[in-house]
Amino acid sequence: MICRTISALLLFAAVNVVIGAAPPPPPEAFKAADFILNARILAEGKPSSWWLARSYMTAPHQPEVVICGSSQIGGLQAADARVLNKPIDFVENHHCDVLERDLRGKLGINPYVFISALPGAMISDHFAIAKSLFAAKGKPALLVLTVSPRDFIDNTLPGAGATEPYKFFSAHSDLTSFTDIAYNDGWSRMSHFVSSELPLRRLTTEIENAQHHWTEVNSDSPADTTCGVEQKAAAAADLSQQVKFVMGGYQGNIRPGDAVLYPSHLKIFVNNVGDYKKRYRNTHPANYEAQMQYFKNYLSYLSDQGVRVLVVGMPLTELNRDILPADFWQEFRGRLLLTCGSTGAEWLDLSDSKAFTVDDFVDTVHLNADGGVKLADKIANRIGSSRELSAALYSRLPAVAAKEAPETF
Repeated sequence: MICRTISALLLFAAVNVVIGAAPPPPPEAFKAADFILNARILAEGKPSSWWLARSYMTAPHQPEVVICGSSQIGGLQAADARVLNKPIDFVENHHCDVLERDLRGKLGINPYVFISALPGAMISDHFAIAKSLFAAKGKPALLVLTVSPRDFIDNTLPGAGATEPYKFFSAHSDLTSFTDIAYNDGWSRMSHFVSSELPLRRLTTEIENAQHHWTEVNSDSPADTTCGVEQKAAAAADLSQQVKFVMGGYQGNIRPGDAVLYPSHLKIFVNNVGDYKKRYRNTHPANYEAQMQYFKNYLSYLSDQGVRVLVVGMPLTELNRDILPADFWQEFRGRLLLTCGSTGAEWLDLSDSKAFTVDDFVDTVHLNADGGVKLADKIANRIGSSRELSAALYSRLPAVAAKEAPETF
Protein backbone atom coordinates (compact mmCIF):
# COMPACT_ATOMS: atom_id res chain seq x y z
CA MET A 1 0.00 0.00 0.00
CA ILE A 2 2.83 2.38 0.91
CA CYS A 3 4.64 1.56 -2.33
CA ARG A 4 1.49 2.31 -4.31
CA THR A 5 1.09 5.65 -2.54
CA ILE A 6 4.69 6.61 -3.19
CA SER A 7 4.37 5.54 -6.83
CA ALA A 8 1.21 7.60 -7.22
CA LEU A 9 2.90 10.67 -5.73
CA LEU A 10 5.91 10.24 -7.98
CA LEU A 11 3.69 9.83 -11.03
CA PHE A 12 1.70 12.94 -10.05
CA ALA A 13 4.92 14.92 -9.65
CA ALA A 14 6.29 13.65 -12.96
CA VAL A 15 3.14 14.60 -14.85
CA ASN A 16 3.25 18.07 -13.32
CA VAL A 17 6.88 18.48 -14.33
CA VAL A 18 6.12 17.47 -17.92
CA ILE A 19 3.10 19.76 -18.21
CA GLY A 20 4.88 22.54 -16.33
CA ALA A 21 7.67 22.55 -18.89
CA ALA A 22 5.26 24.07 -21.37
CA PRO A 23 4.30 27.71 -20.91
CA PRO A 24 0.83 28.21 -19.42
CA PRO A 25 -1.84 29.15 -21.97
CA PRO A 26 -2.79 32.83 -21.99
CA PRO A 27 -6.11 33.72 -20.36
CA GLU A 28 -9.00 33.35 -22.78
CA ALA A 29 -10.63 36.69 -23.54
CA PHE A 30 -14.38 37.12 -23.27
CA LYS A 31 -16.44 36.77 -26.45
CA ALA A 32 -20.06 37.74 -27.00
CA ALA A 33 -20.72 34.14 -28.07
CA ASP A 34 -19.89 33.02 -24.51
CA PHE A 35 -23.05 34.69 -23.23
CA ILE A 36 -25.83 33.26 -25.39
CA LEU A 37 -28.88 32.55 -23.26
CA ASN A 38 -30.57 29.17 -23.29
CA ALA A 39 -33.19 27.35 -21.25
CA ARG A 40 -30.63 25.82 -18.91
CA ILE A 41 -29.12 29.16 -17.94
CA LEU A 42 -32.56 30.66 -17.40
CA ALA A 43 -33.53 27.72 -15.20
CA GLU A 44 -30.35 27.43 -13.14
CA GLY A 45 -29.14 31.02 -13.23
CA LYS A 46 -25.62 32.39 -13.25
CA PRO A 47 -23.51 34.40 -10.76
CA SER A 48 -23.92 38.17 -10.89
CA SER A 49 -20.41 38.47 -12.38
CA TRP A 50 -21.52 36.46 -15.42
CA TRP A 51 -24.55 38.71 -15.98
CA LEU A 52 -22.39 41.81 -15.64
CA ALA A 53 -19.93 40.50 -18.22
CA ARG A 54 -22.79 39.51 -20.51
CA SER A 55 -24.35 42.98 -20.34
CA TYR A 56 -21.07 44.64 -21.27
CA MET A 57 -20.13 42.17 -24.01
CA THR A 58 -23.55 42.20 -25.68
CA ALA A 59 -24.18 45.95 -25.43
CA PRO A 60 -24.90 47.61 -28.79
CA HIS A 61 -21.78 49.75 -28.40
CA GLN A 62 -19.16 50.46 -25.77
CA PRO A 63 -20.29 52.98 -23.18
CA GLU A 64 -18.96 56.50 -22.91
CA VAL A 65 -19.17 56.31 -19.10
CA VAL A 66 -18.71 53.34 -16.76
CA ILE A 67 -19.64 53.80 -13.10
CA CYS A 68 -18.11 51.22 -10.75
CA GLY A 69 -19.18 50.31 -7.26
CA SER A 70 -20.59 47.79 -4.83
CA SER A 71 -24.16 47.39 -3.61
CA GLN A 72 -24.08 51.09 -2.70
CA ILE A 73 -24.84 51.75 -6.38
CA GLY A 74 -28.28 50.30 -5.70
CA GLY A 75 -29.39 53.85 -4.95
CA LEU A 76 -28.87 54.79 -8.60
CA GLN A 77 -30.92 51.78 -9.71
CA ALA A 78 -33.65 52.78 -7.26
CA ALA A 79 -33.54 56.29 -8.71
CA ASP A 80 -33.97 54.87 -12.22
CA ALA A 81 -37.05 52.95 -11.11
CA ARG A 82 -38.49 56.06 -9.47
CA VAL A 83 -37.72 58.54 -12.26
CA LEU A 84 -38.70 56.20 -15.12
CA ASN A 85 -41.66 54.80 -13.15
CA LYS A 86 -40.93 51.27 -14.31
CA PRO A 87 -39.30 48.10 -12.96
CA ILE A 88 -35.52 47.83 -13.17
CA ASP A 89 -34.09 44.32 -13.40
CA PHE A 90 -30.48 44.50 -12.24
CA VAL A 91 -29.69 41.07 -13.72
CA GLU A 92 -29.93 42.36 -17.27
CA ASN A 93 -30.26 46.15 -17.00
CA HIS A 94 -26.93 47.88 -16.41
CA HIS A 95 -27.88 51.28 -17.75
CA CYS A 96 -27.88 54.32 -15.49
CA ASP A 97 -30.72 56.36 -16.96
CA VAL A 98 -30.79 59.01 -14.24
CA LEU A 99 -27.10 59.91 -14.72
CA GLU A 100 -27.56 59.86 -18.49
CA ARG A 101 -30.44 62.32 -18.06
CA ASP A 102 -28.41 64.64 -15.83
CA LEU A 103 -25.40 64.63 -18.16
CA ARG A 104 -27.66 65.32 -21.11
CA GLY A 105 -29.14 68.30 -19.28
CA LYS A 106 -25.79 69.73 -18.20
CA LEU A 107 -23.66 69.00 -21.27
CA GLY A 108 -26.18 68.72 -24.10
CA ILE A 109 -24.96 65.27 -25.10
CA ASN A 110 -26.32 61.73 -24.91
CA PRO A 111 -23.74 59.46 -23.28
CA TYR A 112 -24.36 55.78 -22.66
CA VAL A 113 -23.68 55.15 -18.94
CA PHE A 114 -22.98 51.56 -17.91
CA ILE A 115 -23.25 50.46 -14.27
CA SER A 116 -20.44 48.06 -13.39
CA ALA A 117 -21.40 47.18 -9.84
CA LEU A 118 -21.58 43.94 -7.86
CA PRO A 119 -22.61 43.24 -4.25
CA GLY A 120 -19.58 43.26 -1.97
CA ALA A 121 -17.18 44.32 -4.73
CA MET A 122 -13.74 45.43 -3.55
CA ILE A 123 -11.26 47.66 -5.40
CA SER A 124 -9.44 44.54 -6.58
CA ASP A 125 -12.66 43.30 -8.18
CA HIS A 126 -13.10 46.53 -10.16
CA PHE A 127 -9.53 46.18 -11.42
CA ALA A 128 -10.11 42.60 -12.55
CA ILE A 129 -13.39 43.57 -14.23
CA ALA A 130 -11.80 46.42 -16.16
CA LYS A 131 -8.77 44.41 -17.25
CA SER A 132 -10.94 41.69 -18.75
CA LEU A 133 -13.93 43.59 -20.16
CA PHE A 134 -12.11 46.62 -21.56
CA ALA A 135 -9.63 44.41 -23.40
CA ALA A 136 -12.45 42.33 -24.86
CA LYS A 137 -15.03 44.98 -25.80
CA GLY A 138 -13.40 48.40 -25.53
CA LYS A 139 -12.90 51.05 -22.88
CA PRO A 140 -15.04 54.01 -21.87
CA ALA A 141 -13.99 57.63 -22.20
CA LEU A 142 -14.73 58.27 -18.54
CA LEU A 143 -14.85 55.99 -15.51
CA VAL A 144 -16.48 56.92 -12.21
CA LEU A 145 -15.14 54.83 -9.33
CA THR A 146 -17.27 54.99 -6.18
CA VAL A 147 -15.48 54.06 -2.96
CA SER A 148 -16.12 53.65 0.76
CA PRO A 149 -13.98 52.36 3.64
CA ARG A 150 -15.66 48.94 3.36
CA ASP A 151 -14.16 48.55 -0.12
CA PHE A 152 -10.72 48.52 1.53
CA ILE A 153 -11.09 47.08 5.05
CA ASP A 154 -13.98 44.58 5.11
CA ASN A 155 -12.90 42.22 7.90
CA THR A 156 -15.39 39.57 6.76
CA LEU A 157 -13.35 38.92 3.59
CA PRO A 158 -10.08 36.96 3.87
CA GLY A 159 -8.42 38.58 0.86
CA ALA A 160 -8.80 39.94 -2.65
CA GLY A 161 -8.56 36.55 -4.31
CA ALA A 162 -11.38 35.09 -2.23
CA THR A 163 -14.23 36.97 -3.92
CA GLU A 164 -16.36 35.46 -6.67
CA PRO A 165 -15.85 38.46 -9.03
CA TYR A 166 -12.06 38.30 -8.71
CA LYS A 167 -11.98 34.58 -9.44
CA PHE A 168 -14.33 34.96 -12.41
CA PHE A 169 -12.76 37.98 -14.09
CA SER A 170 -9.10 37.23 -13.32
CA ALA A 171 -9.49 34.01 -15.30
CA HIS A 172 -9.97 36.18 -18.40
CA SER A 173 -7.06 38.58 -17.94
CA ASP A 174 -3.43 38.32 -16.93
CA LEU A 175 -3.22 39.21 -13.24
CA THR A 176 -0.39 36.84 -12.36
CA SER A 177 1.77 39.74 -11.18
CA PHE A 178 -0.84 40.39 -8.48
CA THR A 179 -0.97 36.83 -7.14
CA ASP A 180 1.01 37.60 -3.99
CA ILE A 181 -1.25 40.59 -3.27
CA ALA A 182 -4.49 38.74 -3.97
CA TYR A 183 -3.45 35.77 -1.81
CA ASN A 184 -1.51 37.53 0.90
CA ASP A 185 -1.51 34.87 3.62
CA GLY A 186 -0.03 31.39 3.70
CA TRP A 187 -3.24 29.39 3.65
CA SER A 188 -4.92 31.26 0.81
CA ARG A 189 -1.68 31.21 -1.20
CA MET A 190 -1.39 27.45 -0.82
CA SER A 191 -5.07 26.92 -1.68
CA HIS A 192 -4.67 29.06 -4.81
CA PHE A 193 -1.56 27.13 -5.86
CA VAL A 194 -3.25 23.74 -5.45
CA SER A 195 -6.43 24.81 -7.23
CA SER A 196 -4.98 26.97 -9.99
CA GLU A 197 -1.23 26.86 -10.41
CA LEU A 198 -0.29 23.18 -10.41
CA PRO A 199 0.51 22.38 -14.05
CA LEU A 200 -1.83 19.37 -14.00
CA ARG A 201 -4.60 21.68 -12.87
CA ARG A 202 -4.19 23.66 -16.10
CA LEU A 203 -5.10 20.56 -18.10
CA THR A 204 -8.07 19.81 -15.84
CA THR A 205 -9.33 23.35 -16.19
CA GLU A 206 -9.06 23.21 -19.99
CA ILE A 207 -11.07 19.96 -20.02
CA GLU A 208 -13.73 21.43 -17.74
CA ASN A 209 -13.98 24.57 -19.89
CA ALA A 210 -14.35 22.54 -23.07
CA GLN A 211 -17.01 20.36 -21.51
CA HIS A 212 -18.91 23.39 -20.23
CA HIS A 213 -18.71 25.11 -23.62
CA TRP A 214 -19.99 21.98 -25.39
CA THR A 215 -22.91 21.73 -22.97
CA GLU A 216 -23.86 25.37 -23.43
CA VAL A 217 -23.62 25.25 -27.23
CA ASN A 218 -25.65 22.06 -27.50
CA SER A 219 -28.27 23.05 -24.96
CA ASP A 220 -31.61 24.55 -25.89
CA SER A 221 -31.68 27.48 -28.28
CA PRO A 222 -31.60 31.10 -27.07
CA ALA A 223 -34.74 32.02 -25.19
CA ASP A 224 -36.74 35.14 -24.49
CA THR A 225 -36.16 36.40 -20.96
CA THR A 226 -38.95 38.92 -20.58
CA CYS A 227 -41.58 36.51 -19.35
CA GLY A 228 -39.67 35.75 -16.14
CA VAL A 229 -39.79 39.38 -15.07
CA GLU A 230 -43.50 39.68 -15.79
CA GLN A 231 -44.40 36.50 -13.94
CA LYS A 232 -42.50 37.53 -10.85
CA ALA A 233 -43.57 41.16 -10.84
CA ALA A 234 -46.38 40.77 -8.33
CA ALA A 235 -44.34 38.67 -5.90
CA ALA A 236 -41.24 40.87 -5.97
CA ALA A 237 -42.93 44.24 -5.67
CA ASP A 238 -43.14 44.37 -1.88
CA LEU A 239 -40.93 46.72 0.08
CA SER A 240 -38.79 44.04 1.71
CA GLN A 241 -37.65 42.81 -1.70
CA GLN A 242 -36.70 46.33 -2.72
CA VAL A 243 -34.68 46.90 0.43
CA LYS A 244 -32.97 43.54 -0.05
CA PHE A 245 -32.07 44.50 -3.61
CA VAL A 246 -30.74 47.97 -2.80
CA MET A 247 -28.62 46.51 0.02
CA GLY A 248 -27.11 43.92 -2.33
CA GLY A 249 -28.85 41.00 -0.66
CA TYR A 250 -28.52 38.47 -3.47
CA GLN A 251 -25.76 35.88 -3.75
CA GLY A 252 -25.06 32.76 -5.76
CA ASN A 253 -26.82 32.12 -9.04
CA ILE A 254 -29.47 34.63 -10.07
CA ARG A 255 -31.88 34.77 -12.99
CA PRO A 256 -33.86 37.49 -14.74
CA GLY A 257 -36.63 38.46 -12.35
CA ASP A 258 -34.68 37.64 -9.17
CA ALA A 259 -33.35 41.17 -8.55
CA VAL A 260 -36.06 43.54 -9.70
CA LEU A 261 -36.57 46.98 -8.22
CA TYR A 262 -40.01 48.55 -8.57
CA PRO A 263 -41.09 52.18 -8.23
CA SER A 264 -42.20 52.93 -4.70
CA HIS A 265 -42.75 55.96 -2.51
CA LEU A 266 -42.47 53.92 0.68
CA LYS A 267 -39.38 54.42 2.83
CA ILE A 268 -37.69 52.32 5.42
CA PHE A 269 -34.48 52.67 7.44
CA VAL A 270 -32.51 49.75 8.90
CA ASN A 271 -29.84 50.44 11.50
CA ASN A 272 -27.06 48.04 10.49
CA VAL A 273 -24.33 49.55 12.66
CA GLY A 274 -23.74 46.15 14.28
CA ASP A 275 -22.85 44.58 10.95
CA TYR A 276 -20.40 47.35 10.08
CA LYS A 277 -18.75 47.21 13.47
CA LYS A 278 -17.73 43.67 12.49
CA ARG A 279 -16.59 44.79 9.04
CA TYR A 280 -14.58 47.67 10.53
CA ARG A 281 -13.31 45.73 13.58
CA ASN A 282 -9.70 46.07 12.45
CA THR A 283 -9.19 49.28 10.51
CA HIS A 284 -5.89 48.11 9.02
CA PRO A 285 -6.08 44.41 8.17
CA ALA A 286 -3.63 42.93 5.67
CA ASN A 287 -6.25 43.38 2.98
CA TYR A 288 -6.27 47.15 3.56
CA GLU A 289 -2.76 47.61 2.16
CA ALA A 290 -3.54 45.14 -0.62
CA GLN A 291 -6.59 47.13 -1.68
CA MET A 292 -4.60 50.36 -1.58
CA GLN A 293 -2.09 48.76 -3.97
CA TYR A 294 -4.92 47.68 -6.25
CA PHE A 295 -6.33 51.20 -6.10
CA LYS A 296 -3.08 52.74 -7.27
CA ASN A 297 -2.53 50.12 -9.97
CA TYR A 298 -6.13 50.42 -11.14
CA LEU A 299 -5.92 54.20 -11.57
CA SER A 300 -2.51 53.89 -13.24
CA TYR A 301 -3.89 51.29 -15.64
CA LEU A 302 -6.82 53.55 -16.55
CA SER A 303 -4.47 56.49 -17.05
CA ASP A 304 -2.27 54.41 -19.36
CA GLN A 305 -5.40 53.45 -21.32
CA GLY A 306 -6.36 57.10 -21.76
CA VAL A 307 -9.48 56.77 -19.61
CA ARG A 308 -10.36 59.83 -17.51
CA VAL A 309 -11.31 58.98 -13.93
CA LEU A 310 -13.50 60.53 -11.26
CA VAL A 311 -13.21 58.88 -7.83
CA VAL A 312 -16.24 59.49 -5.61
CA GLY A 313 -16.22 59.00 -1.86
CA MET A 314 -19.74 57.67 -1.35
CA PRO A 315 -22.20 59.30 1.04
CA LEU A 316 -22.47 57.67 4.47
CA THR A 317 -24.64 58.40 7.47
CA GLU A 318 -23.07 59.84 10.59
CA LEU A 319 -23.95 56.57 12.34
CA ASN A 320 -21.64 54.71 9.98
CA ARG A 321 -18.85 57.30 9.80
CA ASP A 322 -18.58 57.43 13.58
CA ILE A 323 -17.71 53.73 13.80
CA LEU A 324 -14.30 54.62 12.39
CA PRO A 325 -11.94 56.88 14.37
CA ALA A 326 -11.01 60.36 13.15
CA ASP A 327 -7.37 59.39 12.55
CA PHE A 328 -8.48 56.63 10.18
CA TRP A 329 -10.57 59.06 8.15
CA GLN A 330 -7.69 61.52 7.94
CA GLU A 331 -5.28 58.86 6.69
CA PHE A 332 -7.84 57.19 4.39
CA ARG A 333 -8.88 60.39 2.64
CA GLY A 334 -5.30 61.58 2.44
CA ARG A 335 -4.08 58.41 0.75
CA LEU A 336 -6.93 58.39 -1.75
CA LEU A 337 -6.37 62.04 -2.60
CA LEU A 338 -2.61 61.51 -2.97
CA THR A 339 -3.13 58.53 -5.31
CA CYS A 340 -5.67 60.41 -7.37
CA GLY A 341 -3.23 63.30 -7.75
CA SER A 342 -0.37 61.05 -8.83
CA THR A 343 -2.45 59.23 -11.46
CA GLY A 344 -4.39 62.16 -12.89
CA ALA A 345 -7.76 61.14 -11.41
CA GLU A 346 -10.15 63.66 -9.89
CA TRP A 347 -11.53 63.29 -6.37
CA LEU A 348 -15.07 64.10 -5.17
CA ASP A 349 -15.64 63.42 -1.47
CA LEU A 350 -19.31 63.02 -0.55
CA SER A 351 -18.73 60.80 2.48
CA ASP A 352 -19.87 63.50 4.91
CA SER A 353 -21.77 65.73 2.51
CA LYS A 354 -24.54 67.71 4.22
CA ALA A 355 -26.61 67.37 1.05
CA PHE A 356 -27.48 63.82 2.13
CA THR A 357 -29.66 63.21 5.18
CA VAL A 358 -30.89 60.05 6.88
CA ASP A 359 -34.02 60.28 4.74
CA ASP A 360 -31.83 59.48 1.70
CA PHE A 361 -30.77 56.06 3.04
CA VAL A 362 -32.28 52.62 3.51
CA ASP A 363 -29.61 51.79 6.09
CA THR A 364 -26.43 53.46 7.33
CA VAL A 365 -24.60 53.10 3.98
CA HIS A 366 -27.05 52.35 1.15
CA LEU A 367 -28.95 55.14 -0.58
CA ASN A 368 -32.62 54.95 -1.47
CA ALA A 369 -34.17 56.44 -4.63
CA ASP A 370 -34.05 59.99 -3.25
CA GLY A 371 -30.39 59.59 -2.37
CA GLY A 372 -29.68 58.07 -5.77
CA VAL A 373 -31.18 61.09 -7.53
CA LYS A 374 -28.94 63.38 -5.46
CA LEU A 375 -25.88 61.23 -6.13
CA ALA A 376 -26.41 61.32 -9.90
CA ASP A 377 -26.81 65.09 -9.77
CA LYS A 378 -23.59 65.53 -7.76
CA ILE A 379 -21.62 63.34 -10.17
CA ALA A 380 -23.05 65.09 -13.23
CA ASN A 381 -22.27 68.51 -11.73
CA ARG A 382 -18.66 67.54 -11.13
CA ILE A 383 -18.25 66.16 -14.65
CA GLY A 384 -19.86 69.26 -16.12
CA SER A 385 -17.62 71.61 -14.13
CA SER A 386 -14.39 69.80 -15.03
CA ARG A 387 -12.74 70.67 -18.32
CA GLU A 388 -10.87 67.34 -18.45
CA LEU A 389 -13.81 65.10 -17.59
CA SER A 390 -16.31 66.78 -19.89
CA ALA A 391 -13.75 66.96 -22.70
CA ALA A 392 -13.34 63.19 -22.47
CA LEU A 393 -17.04 62.78 -23.22
CA TYR A 394 -17.08 65.35 -26.03
CA SER A 395 -14.13 63.58 -27.65
CA ARG A 396 -16.09 60.34 -27.87
CA LEU A 397 -19.51 61.67 -28.87
CA PRO A 398 -20.60 63.02 -32.30
CA ALA A 399 -19.03 66.26 -33.55
CA VAL A 400 -22.37 68.08 -33.38
CA ALA A 401 -22.35 67.56 -29.62
CA ALA A 402 -18.76 68.74 -29.35
CA LYS A 403 -19.77 72.10 -30.78
CA GLU A 404 -22.03 72.57 -27.78
CA ALA A 405 -19.15 72.19 -25.35
CA PRO A 406 -18.83 75.25 -23.09
CA GLU A 407 -15.65 77.18 -23.61
CA THR A 408 -15.17 78.10 -19.99
CA PHE A 409 -15.86 76.34 -16.74
